[in-house]
Amino acid sequence: MKKRSIKWLSNIIFSIFFLLIVYIGVTVFQTSKNPGSLPSFFGFTPLTVLSNSMQPHLQSGDLVFIKKAEFEDIKVNDVITFKESDTKFITHRVIDVKEQAGQAGLVTKGDNNNVEDSMIVTKDHFVGKQVAAIPKLGYVSDFASGPIGFLLLITIPLTGYICLTVFERLSRKEKQHTNEEIVSK
Repeated sequence: MKKRSIKWLSNIIFSIFFLLIVYIGVTVFQTSKNPGSLPSFFGFTPLTVLSNSMQPHLQSGDLVFIKKAEFEDIKVNDVITFKESDTKFITHRVIDVKEQAGQAGLVTKGDNNNVEDSMIVTKDHFVGKQVAAIPKLGYVSDFASGPIGFLLLITIPLTGYICLTVFERLSRKEKQHTNEEIVSK
């Protein structure tokens, strides 16, 4: 029973490492091909929250998943991500829908902020709608995406797992060979 539990746990750990490697690989590939756009994984864009402007809904270090949505379908109280500049993305709550110069716009505000954002979000700046968040996983994701994090969290544990698996199989064969020798004598 104990061996079965260890095998089950090692399979789960291997699956997590495999998914992290695939995620990082897809992210790096997409970023190198389209430097100006956010990487997407199965239609979801993961972003790390960098400030506490959305507390208590979101906190610094949370990993937020954004999904593309139709701009016209966004309503008051939806949490959206928009582009403030080419490199700065903001995730805030929609507090009002207005029309500006004949074009629909979304008024946003961080839950923890006292004033609304100065920029009215138009269709051109809209990125997507928040569909999920995982507390504090953004720190791990950012660390794992860097070279040191990749080495410490992915490469070394994965190499260790492979070495243990090979050692286990070799020792199993050696035991089997020893048992066959004993039986033949």
